[in-house]
Formats: sequence, C-alpha cells, structure tokens
Amino acid sequence: MTRYLCIALLVLLASPATTFAKSPPDVTQLTSAPTALDPDKAYLLFRSSRAKSGMFAIENVLLRIPEQAETEAFYAAKKLAFEKALPGLRKKQKDGTEPVIEQFPFEYDGPPNAFATKSSDFLVDGEVERTFLIEVPEGIYVLYGIAVGSRAIATCNCLGTVRFRAEKGVITQLGTLYADKVHKPSDIPHLEDNRGASMFQYSFILGQALVPATAGTEVPESLLALPRVLARFEPVQPFLEPGAASINRLAPIPGILEYDRGRVIALKKSAPVETPVAN
Repeated sequence: MTRYLCIALLVLLASPATTFAKSPPDVTQLTSAPTALDPDKAYLLFRSSRAKSGMFAIENVLLRIPEQAETEAFYAAKKLAFEKALPGLRKKQKDGTEPVIEQFPFEYDGPPNAFATKSSDFLVDGEVERTFLIEVPEGIYVLYGIAVGSRAIATCNCLGTVRFRAEKGVITQLGTLYADKVHKPSDIPHLEDNRGASMFQYSFILGQALVPATAGTEVPESLLALPRVLARFEPVQPFLEPGAASINRLAPIPGILEYDRGRVIALKKSAPVETPVAN
C-alpha cells in the first residue's frame, strides 16, 4: 500500500489506503522527559483529548511536507516502477490508449512522512487529556486528520486546516488537540457542533479542533528548563486525500483559521515567539 503522503502545494502525490502500521523511523514519542534536546531534532509538545471509537483510540495524524530531495526520490521511484509495468499496462488498455504515469497506482516503499500519534505513548497522563512530546525531523507540519487506533487515516482535514514549522533544537508548543465523533453530540469541547445525526451515513465522521498554546499554557515541570517556542500557525487550503474514509475540516480558530461558506479565509499568522517561552 502507498505509505508516502507527499504534499506539493498541498496536493497529494501518493494514492489511497494510507495506514500507520509503523511510524517514520525518525519519529519518536517520548515517554520520559529528556535532560537535553538533540540539536539535530525538532520536538512537538501538545495535549490531546481522550476519546474512543469502539475499543480503539481516536488519534491525531500529522504530516510533514517533504523536502525537494524526498519528492524527487518519490517521483524517480514511481517513474522506474511505471516503466517496468508499462508492457503489462498496455495489454490491459482495452481502448488502445497509452497508459499515463499520473494514473499509475504506485506503491512507494520509502520512508513515510505522516504518522498517527499513539495514545499509549504519552509523557504525562491525565483523566481528560494526555500530554505528548514527540521527537521529529525539522520541517513544516500539517494537522492532517484523524486515525482510529493508529491503523489508517479515517477522516482528513481536507476542507481546511493549519500548518506550522518545527525548528531543530527546540520544543514547539502546539496547544491542545481535540478529536471525537461529530455525527452526534460529544463531551469533547471545541469541536464544531453543527453536524447532526444526518452526518452518519455508512460510517461516522470524526472532527478535530485545536486550541493554540499561549505564553500562559501549563508545561510539565520536567520541561521547564528546555528551550520552547509557540507554534506559528498558518491556514491550509483544501487538498485531496483519496485514502480517507471521510473528509472534514479543522474547527475554526479565532484569528487564525475561519471559513466563508466552506472557503478557507487566510487570516494573519499567529504571533511568532522569537525567544523560549518561560513560565
């Protein structure tokens, strides 16, 4: 199955059935606080609500926008696979037209650039929320959607979301992420509540919300001595994810992300913090 979610101008290069049987090799969820940060790694700190779908945890999906070299490697591998399969593809073309690489169902086995946060690998437990610290490569990350039990992307934020940059050698504070089923009333706050029972057809719809961190957001005591900055969020326009069972949008964020009849309104970026946050 295709594992490489590759966004170029936030249009996916990969095809459906995106699963998260394993995280990228350079992504580590920390269950204890480090005494020092790796200067070659970036760190994401956030809280997440606890909700389940049946027996499985509802989990957040993050995607890192690949660097140019990664995109080139993806296209090179796809071109090679397409050329190898071309004789067989021509035989299957009943109308006599020439196969095109854009319609080739390519399975990329290179390292993935998206992952679902595992609810069991947390830094601090809580009755309502858990705190997560994740070591990742530096880059631009997208709040991409929601998975169920870390298995596959169930609902993508295809109709609007946000992205942010994670720099090396510093903890980027995101805030609190909320996720739950939204075809019926939920006890999870901040989710858009205008879905109603009509949203439930052949499957449930999941929703996600973000409350960005501020300078006053509580931070685990074990991290207070480490350099931290607040994430600077930017709106992301609608994009395609053919592997998601359903699509939705990230709930509006005052001053950062709003919608006008479904159209994403690009508001000003959230205020950058140039120096480490101190509590």
